[in-house]
Amino acid sequence: MTASVIDRFVALDSAFRDHARRGERMYARFAALSGLSSDAPPEFLVSRSIAIRDELDAGLGAWKEPGKSMRLVFAAALAAAGRTAPHFFDTRSALNRRRKERGGRGLNHGGSCAALALVSAGGLPHHVDAFYDILEAIAAPWWRRDSAREEMVAAIFAAMGEMPHEALERLDTARQALRTAGVPKSHAEAAACEIAFFDFNPAAIAPAWTTLNTAVRGRSALRHGVGKTGLAVLAAHGDGRATADALVASFEAVRALKPKPSGDVAAKLAMRLAQAQTGETAPIAAARDLAAILAAQAAMIAAVAASTAVVAAS
Repeated sequence: MTASVIDRFVALDSAFRDHARRGERMYARFAALSGLSSDAPPEFLVSRSIAIRDELDAGLGAWKEPGKSMRLVFAAALAAAGRTAPHFFDTRSALNRRRKERGGRGLNHGGSCAALALVSAGGLPHHVDAFYDILEAIAAPWWRRDSAREEMVAAIFAAMGEMPHEALERLDTARQALRTAGVPKSHAEAAACEIAFFDFNPAAIAPAWTTLNTAVRGRSALRHGVGKTGLAVLAAHGDGRATADALVASFEAVRALKPKPSGDVAAKLAMRLAQAQTGETAPIAAARDLAAILAAQAAMIAAVAASTAVVAAS
């Protein structure tokens, strides 16, 4: 499983980078991650993604969110999920229209990330009321709100057909399981937003959490790049030793890519590859897992893009 996931990622990475525009190349590896949820041949998936990206460009112009470089990642997610640019546009328009009718705070990035999550997870424009109902149910108090993450979570739960109280219950259960396992509160809050979508064994989290933290000692890039939130997400899949082995193998494979990514970026890519090799996300077959991954990627890419650009220029 490890070899097959890594081999597919390497093939997708090469294909996306070969076809990416110059300003998209640092994002191509995140597009390759999105492609892991599809069984389509790399060249076909990339060709479909490029076509969708061009449709996004035509519909969004130069300034609307998502930005031009990020659109390749959005397009890859849509292509991997078997969805189209019109699905994305129709859903985003429905989200924004309904927000104006209902009132309340605006959505991050003009609703683009929420629309992507909803569409990638199988949702349709008629799910927008469920989205807002769930968002209201799970929203934290304003002083500790992570609005972008909450929107992605609400979108995925809405596409899954969960009721607001069910979504909140699943999040609370995930938070409690992680806290009981020893995950610090802030990291448990963030990790819960990913693990709430799949069934996990609460009793297996603590030993896996300990094993993973031990495994990254002495590996500065993994310790800081993956972070405690990433380790908590991986720990929820159980079997800490196998997951740790997958994380290290993935990191070594990513570091061998040409051009070589920075340590922090390599660690974050490795974390997602390790997740693809373990538990119910192997190999990220469900659209809901893909959307959860993109929820983290959307925030993470912005943070690493500047450092990646510096490395590429040096």
